[in-house]
Amino acid sequence: MISTRASFIQKLSEVDKQLLRMGGIARGMLVDSVSAFLGGDLLLIENIFLSDDIIDALEDEIELTCLRLLALQQPMARDLRRVASAIKVASEFERIGDQCVDIAKCARKIHTECFPSRPLIDVSRMSTVAEQMLDDSLSAFIHHDMDLIEQVCENDNIVDAEYKVGRNDLIAIGTRDSSLVAAAAYSLLVIGSIERIADHATNIVERVAYLETGAFERLTRIHRSYLGEAPE
Repeated sequence: MISTRASFIQKLSEVDKQLLRMGGIARGMLVDSVSAFLGGDLLLIENIFLSDDIIDALEDEIELTCLRLLALQQPMARDLRRVASAIKVASEFERIGDQCVDIAKCARKIHTECFPSRPLIDVSRMSTVAEQMLDDSLSAFIHHDMDLIEQVCENDNIVDAEYKVGRNDLIAIGTRDSSLVAAAAYSLLVIGSIERIADHATNIVERVAYLETGAFERLTRIHRSYLGEAPE
């Protein structure tokens, strides 16, 4: 019994290490894709594609390990939630990688086909907050830190607000100058991807709350209700 339990804990530790690696790669992809968008460094784009392949492979490895644990160890209660949540978190990071690839593709389109003299919108604050959300959500999951959940939700509100301002600015730019419509459209896709990355980080901390309490709730919706905001 002890050796079986020790093996289970060891496997979970290995999964945590893989999730940490996924999180680090995903964060780097976000930084690089935004840099490609803002600065036109297209050399970063190929690295983003390669990193996405690594994230996809890690997700497959984590899922396989977790499914084996479910089949062979038959965990119950909190252990079962822990394994199931690891699969979900890996899936969230895989989707984050996909969003970064989308940003990179838009950056390439903008700088090779639209040729704007400068980025139509500065997404630095929005992306920096999203990066922090990735750090905090992964730390919350690995260290079972419930205190970080509120911070992630608050930062999600910041990203949502930045997205709304950026969306309105881009629509106005395209309306004023028809030559910038394509660049504005690609830029809108970029900020949409960053906003969705923030949503994925929020999904991760929802899993932390589920893991620790056994109850699953949509934390972003609840947090907005505290602020007197209607969920979208």
